[in-house]
Amino acid sequence: MTLSIVVADDHPMLLDGIGGLLAAAGHDVKARCLDGQQARDAIKSFQPDIAILDIHMPHLTGIDVLREARRDKWKTRIVILTASLDPQPIMEALQLRVDGLILKGAGGDTMLKCLERVMDGEQWLDRDAMHQIVDQIGKPIDRPLELTPRETEVARLVSMGSRNKEIARELDISEGTVKMHLHNLYEKLSVSSRTELAIMVRDKGLS
Repeated sequence: MTLSIVVADDHPMLLDGIGGLLAAAGHDVKARCLDGQQARDAIKSFQPDIAILDIHMPHLTGIDVLREARRDKWKTRIVILTASLDPQPIMEALQLRVDGLILKGAGGDTMLKCLERVMDGEQWLDRDAMHQIVDQIGKPIDRPLELTPRETEVARLVSMGSRNKEIARELDISEGTVKMHLHNLYEKLSVSSRTELAIMVRDKGLS
């Protein structure tokens, strides 16, 4: 499947590298932007399937663009690219339901897999990012866990960075059943993302 994509990063070499990777994979790179304002204008102009945005850019940050995308209900899915794991912007990205979060040190295969999962409607956090974010922003939570054995298994696998398809295969259940368990976990634990769930699992010693 060919995707239309806007890429934004204020480092020209990295920008060209990502653009080249995506073009070589058969995707249609609509624009390569060096700052957030250019990215915002390109997204509004081209309305791409996905925008890959550096978390820190001149004029507008990737978070600024994500915030506007959610406020105005853009159809473009937003993937944030980051070299650091500064808790404050990352937590805001998660609260805004960012579609994907990728570390700049990740390989090209990870980038392409992320885009595939995001287009399937999943939120993508690569495994290394998941573990590092949980370590940096995790705080003790005193909520009691009243989970079924199967919900506990699903929660544990989420904390390990497993995706819905991988959880379904590991537990020999359907992806639809995994989504049902995740919905129940979010409701029971008052969390809104896989990362928040992973933090709680770690703090309660279930991982």
